Amino acid sequence: MSATETLENSHTKVIQALDDLPEAMWDMPGVSGDWSAKDVVAHLTSYELLLIDVLQAVQQGTQPSPYVLRWNASLETFNQEAVEARRYHTAQQVMNEYQDAQVRSTSELASLPPEMLERKGTMPWYRSGEASATELVERLGAHMNHHSEQIVQFREAHKDSE
Repeated sequence: MSATETLENSHTKVIQALDDLPEAMWDMPGVSGDWSAKDVVAHLTSYELLLIDVLQAVQQGTQPSPYVLRWNASLETFNQEAVEARRYHTAQQVMNEYQDAQVRSTSELASLPPEMLERKGTMPWYRSGEASATELVERLGAHMNHHSEQIVQFREAHKDSE
C-alpha cells in the first residue's frame, strides 16, 4: 500500500468512527484517558499539521519548522498543547480544522515523488535520519487507527447515550 493510500485509509477510519456522533458525546471524557472525542480530534489535527510541515521540509530540503521541533522534543508537551489550544473550540470547529488539515496533508503527500518519500536521510532530525517519510506516514496512520478504534470502543461502551 502506498503512503497516500495509508493516509487516506486512516482518515476514512477517523471519519467513520465519528460519523453521527451525538453532540452530547463530543465532550464526554474517557475516549483516550481523560480526553473526549473532541480532544482526540484536536490531537489528530495537530498531527495532520505536523505532517504538512514535515512533508514541506522534505520536499524543500529545509530544516524542520519550530512546530515539528516541539513535537520532536516532547510528545507529551506537544500533545497537551494541541488539545489545550482547542479546548474552547466547538466540536464542529475542531472537526472542520481536522478535515481541512487532512485534505492538505493528503495533497502535500501526493505532490511528492515516491522515491523522495522512500529515501532515508531526508529527515535527519527524526530517528537519527534512519526513517523515510513513508515510514513516518505509516506510523502516523497507525496512530490515527489506534485513536479511531478508541472512539469506536467508547461509542460501544456508551451506546445508551447515543
